Amino acid sequence: MYLKLKWMAMLMALLLVPSVVFGSGAGSVSGKVLDKNGRALVGVSVSIGSISKGDVTGLDGSFRISQIPYGNYVLLVKGLGLEEKKVPLTLNEHTEHVQLEIKLNRVSHAMQEVLVTGRKETNYVNDYSFVGTKLQSRVVDVPQTISSVTKELIEDQQAFLVTDVVQNLAGVNQYSAYDDLTIRGFRNGFDTGYRLVNGLRSGYGYGTSFFRVPLTVNLESVEVLKGPGAALFGDINPGGTVNLVTKKPLEEARKAVSFSVGSFNTMRTTLDMTGPLNEDKSLLYRLNIGYEDTKTFREVNDRSSLMIAPTVTFRPTEKTTLNAELVYSKFDGYLDRGMGIRGGDLYALPRSFTLSQPSDYYRVNDVSLNASLNHRFTDWLSFSAAYMKFVYHEELSEHRTLNTFADAPANTIMNLRYLEKKINDYTDNLSAYFSINGRTGGLRHEVVAGMDYVKYEADKRGHQWEARQMEVNGQPVPLTFDLNNPTYELRDPSKYIRLPLSPFFVDYLNTSYSTTGLYLQDQVTVSDRLRLLLGLRQEFFRDQRVYDNGEEKVHQNVLLPRAGLTYKLRDNLNYFASYSQGFKPIDPAFVRNPENYGSTEPFDNESSFQIETGLKGEFLDKRLFSTLSFFHIEKRNTLVNTGQVTEAGNPIYRQNGRVKSQGAEVEATGSITPALNLSVNYAFNHTEVVNSGLEAEEGAMAPNAPKHSAGLWAKYKFTGAGLEGFGLALGGNYVGDRRMELQVQDVQTGDWVWKYWPSYTVVNAAAFYRVNKFKLSLNVNNLFDKYYFVGGYDYQRAFPGAPRNFILSMGYTF
Repeated sequence: MYLKLKWMAMLMALLLVPSVVFGSGAGSVSGKVLDKNGRALVGVSVSIGSISKGDVTGLDGSFRISQIPYGNYVLLVKGLGLEEKKVPLTLNEHTEHVQLEIKLNRVSHAMQEVLVTGRKETNYVNDYSFVGTKLQSRVVDVPQTISSVTKELIEDQQAFLVTDVVQNLAGVNQYSAYDDLTIRGFRNGFDTGYRLVNGLRSGYGYGTSFFRVPLTVNLESVEVLKGPGAALFGDINPGGTVNLVTKKPLEEARKAVSFSVGSFNTMRTTLDMTGPLNEDKSLLYRLNIGYEDTKTFREVNDRSSLMIAPTVTFRPTEKTTLNAELVYSKFDGYLDRGMGIRGGDLYALPRSFTLSQPSDYYRVNDVSLNASLNHRFTDWLSFSAAYMKFVYHEELSEHRTLNTFADAPANTIMNLRYLEKKINDYTDNLSAYFSINGRTGGLRHEVVAGMDYVKYEADKRGHQWEARQMEVNGQPVPLTFDLNNPTYELRDPSKYIRLPLSPFFVDYLNTSYSTTGLYLQDQVTVSDRLRLLLGLRQEFFRDQRVYDNGEEKVHQNVLLPRAGLTYKLRDNLNYFASYSQGFKPIDPAFVRNPENYGSTEPFDNESSFQIETGLKGEFLDKRLFSTLSFFHIEKRNTLVNTGQVTEAGNPIYRQNGRVKSQGAEVEATGSITPALNLSVNYAFNHTEVVNSGLEAEEGAMAPNAPKHSAGLWAKYKFTGAGLEGFGLALGGNYVGDRRMELQVQDVQTGDWVWKYWPSYTVVNAAAFYRVNKFKLSLNVNNLFDKYYFVGGYDYQRAFPGAPRNFILSMGYTF
């Protein structure tokens, strides 16, 4: 009880820290922080530790600290990759205000090998990342495209779900309404892509968990490493690797709270608190809490979401940093399986149309523990280790399509299946590596040597049952749904006729695999202009399933190379080129029992490679970052779900021999002026199914892969008299035509044909007002109320985008 009271008292103290005034007066200090060339430095921390006051420099490098009691102080100025500087400061009745101009030198050795301290920048540019090299590297120096969305852009767009930010990422669009994306023409979700969290494999984006889209409440940024990331992270989809970077504690005390209300009876609140827990700032904390309750624009699809994410950073010495965070997330609502397309007319039904019944439910709890250690032995040797455990729990009751129409090709009555499910998944990660800096002759090396271990296991105590018929007057009657006369009621599943447990779900319950990767990487500085990156990873994949009648094992080993270079054309412009390979191991059930999944031969592993080249530049005194890239990707043996199921309930699969994707992307993110922030992107992506198990598919574009896509967000802050504090933003995105994943039946001829989701342009706008520490913002999405589809599979499972909607938010920072 004493410990609980002590902890509550500490939290109350953090929330209610008063301004302490010594003596009879107070003064202030302000100024600018510049680099040695006189350019403004953004996001630099300026603080007075003895009184716990500070500020972070803005876009023009300026800072201001007010209400400083008279006295003698030391102003500490520091930023990532910058020389630390201490400036003596005296305030008294004769000198109440001090104006400073502080210049800092850039130093490469100041960068930490693991992202364990919070990002202090307050703009759209993400200068540093570890997703490209496992080291804290400047994005401009990584010979592979890295696209990112920072928390500032997330906040300005009031994006509550990860899928809300994809419009800001070139070549990335939604495959469906789930945590399911297309990246450079290839699907990234379900069994084709994992979500990394701080570089470790999470339970998001894979298996049934991909139905649950992660919240952005605790995210510092969303990053996408374009192309295969297998040489760094193992079996990752070739289009790209999604990494969610969580918010870390800061040395300066900051607190922010927001309340929002919007369309579809939406209510939200968020809380973000951070700062030191002791006087010497060796113990830091951060707490993020978010809650949403919304009816959504889809009928019978209410949901509530809660996230609680405490984080602690401990620095016992200058050379050692430890970080631990716990993330708890809860979802209570419905599983939205999309809408049926009546009579082949995409717009015949309202966007709110659904198959879900009021008695359905979808409840998810997930919790993860993420801990990391970084220790610097010497100036040239350091060690990093990280561990994450992710536990996923799901309870499901749903009415969904059987992926067929009862009256085809008229397509007005859908066959249904009913599912009840209760499962648990467990994912464990361990990553450890040494970082070594040194020279051999005239070459400077940054070597990373390490090991990753991942284990995934399903809980055998899970269960699922399915029905496709119900008993009426003693007779079996198929479950159907009339699109012309829909009915919504509290269904009684006890009248449904249960099917035997499907072999597919038996395979799932027995899933247990581990994969170990040993890797070596060397970043070689050949000259002031030329840098090389060479990497090699040996992956050992072990899948083991124990059944009542025996054991199945599949061992798959692969060697994955990676190579790249960057050449500095100018001080602010780099040319880059790279080659990388990828792979995805095949499920052992597809090797041992392919007949259960519609094949007479065992399925093969998926393999891929990418060749990429382009330019990266920093412009306007490094306020604006831009990338131009050209790429060619090939993937072999793509596993395709046909959308059909066997009588036993197993999904039927086929494999495509070869799919290629090639194109170009351009992105620009940052500030044109201190008043104008910008995020703009465009992608041209030509995909082609070169060899397919379905002859009609050969020569077609890959499913849900638009040839053209673009996104824009521009925010302007007024500075003139009478308008100071006001701002406007305008944005939106364009997505071209996309082929459906599966063929559909023509309602006139009955022929099986390929259909396309139509292109769309959605316009968004926002207005905001900020005064002192208070902010009021209004966002309107889909301003012109466009009826569009974010993606889907076929006529049975289409996912419409939301109609025009608004969200009004007020927040206070203290």
